[in-house]
Amino acid sequence: MKNRSDQLVHELGKKIVTGEFAQSEILPKVEDISERYEVSRTVVREAFKGLSTLGLVRSNQKAGTIVLPRSDWQWWNLDVLTWVVEDENNTDFLVHLTEVRLGLEPTAAALAAKRATDQDMMKITDAFERLEQSIGDEKAWASADYDFHERILQASYNDLIINTVKTLRKALVKSREKTIQAAKDFPESPYDTPTKEVLDRHRAIYDAVMARDEELARQKMTELILRVKSILEKIYGF
Repeated sequence: MKNRSDQLVHELGKKIVTGEFAQSEILPKVEDISERYEVSRTVVREAFKGLSTLGLVRSNQKAGTIVLPRSDWQWWNLDVLTWVVEDENNTDFLVHLTEVRLGLEPTAAALAAKRATDQDMMKITDAFERLEQSIGDEKAWASADYDFHERILQASYNDLIINTVKTLRKALVKSREKTIQAAKDFPESPYDTPTKEVLDRHRAIYDAVMARDEELARQKMTELILRVKSILEKIYGF
């Protein structure tokens, strides 16, 4: 029963996230959903509890089960993040995700410049050297780019920042894959075939961390993410 209720949470959750069930809308009655999805009423009730835990709905004996506004959703839940990223109409989420990065990664870069050990420096250097070698190879660049940012993040030694970004990692990967397709016709995109200009931006971050210049590391990471945000806004017409 648990697996079926989880599956129903997934199916109903996606409908809520994509707007098929609108905010403030009352979901169909337990009996109706039970019949529609060919499951027991107990399974439906368990699914409603799961959706409530995710902050997607609130059940009331008199009013029924109501879809809650987006501000109530448990955005750090991996299922919610995945459903939102997979929704083709949720392009604003990609910009919001970049804004979260903007709030965290510059601080992580500054902390890495301050706290990185010699071993951390070696790992960051290795990732950057792979970036240099992957110019023109989108797949190799994506892997090296992931590792570069990951090594800097780990070198911050701030567990809260590390855990938050890790929670977002799957959404970040999915959003990158999604954006690559949308960016093909956009010549300035960092998601298209990597260029020397994009590498130079990463080099500036690398050099600042290696020099243990906290403020410069913060500034260069900020500039990189602001550039990504600006391009996303142009791609999606913000």
